[in-house]
Amino acid sequence: MRLNIAVCDDSKIELATITEQVRMACLQMEIAARICPFQSGEELLTSEIARECEIIFMDIYLGGINGIDAVRDIARGSERKIVFITASADHAIEAFNLNAAHYLMKPTSMETVSEAIRRCVPKACDNNENRGVLEIKIGKATVPVPIKDIQYIEVVDKYCAVHTNKDTFRTRASLALLYKQLDDRHFMKPQQSYVINMAAIEKFNYDRVFLRGGADIALSRKNRAGLKEQYQSYLFRLARESGV
Repeated sequence: MRLNIAVCDDSKIELATITEQVRMACLQMEIAARICPFQSGEELLTSEIARECEIIFMDIYLGGINGIDAVRDIARGSERKIVFITASADHAIEAFNLNAAHYLMKPTSMETVSEAIRRCVPKACDNNENRGVLEIKIGKATVPVPIKDIQYIEVVDKYCAVHTNKDTFRTRASLALLYKQLDDRHFMKPQQSYVINMAAIEKFNYDRVFLRGGADIALSRKNRAGLKEQYQSYLFRLARESGV
């Protein structure tokens, strides 16, 4: 599973510090995360990316709209987990009345940020047994598909086809929903209708990739440089892990 996490603080220094603490905590907990920094409540509220975030680390004392009011707006009717960050305990009761998952006092630390993430993270993301499985709905059934066996996923009409080493599973789940459950350190989205397991790539060309089993998939023209960089990072990580 991949989490989207927002961090909002009007101090550039504290924003950078907390963002890095969140990043390091996620790495230590083996949680794939996209971390999005914001320097004001207004910026957070007008961002479409922020509305995709499952966890928000929110400073209370902001210039302009304060963190309490910003959260009251963005969290209305959602299941987002909110972690308030502040230099004062004055708003603790008000924060928890908004169902805050945690209330951190500044200066934050790796320990306090890690504890906050543990309180927020979905069980499926914190369960070692589930990290290696993609659960997809097929009709009324839920089928666990080993992630290591997935070669690629493609959109076919109103379905998504999940191609593994041996089988193909068809589900009405959207490609965006399936990709959100995968780790983008190992999976990439080469174009709008595909997600591929980088471990299945045999050859990476300028404009397309060739996978084991014979599939070849064109790369997005707009994002070829970014896709190449993502694949290079994957290869470098493999080399480090194997001691090369």
